[in-house]
Amino acid sequence: MRRKRASFRANRTTDAAKHMKYSPLLIILHWVTLLLILFMVFTGLAFRFEWGDAGAIRGHQTIGQLLIVVLALRILAKLRQRTPYQNPHPFWERIAARTTHGALYLCMIAFVVTGYIAASGLDRPVLVWPAGKAFARSDTGEMILEWHYALKWVLLALVTLHVLGALKHLFWDKDDTFSHMTLRSRKDETQCTK
Repeated sequence: MRRKRASFRANRTTDAAKHMKYSPLLIILHWVTLLLILFMVFTGLAFRFEWGDAGAIRGHQTIGQLLIVVLALRILAKLRQRTPYQNPHPFWERIAARTTHGALYLCMIAFVVTGYIAASGLDRPVLVWPAGKAFARSDTGEMILEWHYALKWVLLALVTLHVLGALKHLFWDKDDTFSHMTLRSRKDETQCTK
């Protein structure tokens, strides 16, 4: 009898999950964040390995500031909207997803903050409110710059893990998890709001 109830609950949750998705704002911010991070990494590598000119670092700083705004909007939007469905996946997948998402948010925040502080030490920073140049050029500022370089690789690893998880759901599990973060509309899907 217990098995039947558990099976019924799982099917009901899975059926409900098929019809819910994130708001268009969160979906757009999700994909914009990815594009900004990829651009940041490319321009940062171009600057670090001298593939580009000073325009690469100016672009890096400008996109970094835009990423701060997008992250703030994303966090605010996420706080206002609940998760769109009860996660029907196994316990280990739920823990892996939550851990990866939490680490992604923490790493993105640390990445832009350390980058902002490090950019304040440049001769001509393209920053709205630069931190103190003396601090950014101190030993602590140099250490923060090294953290920024290291966080780039951590962030790329987390993004890769996140993408692999999404691809697993799309191609291996063939469930609707990936569709929750797309703008493709279906008649039977409802937007999740409070």
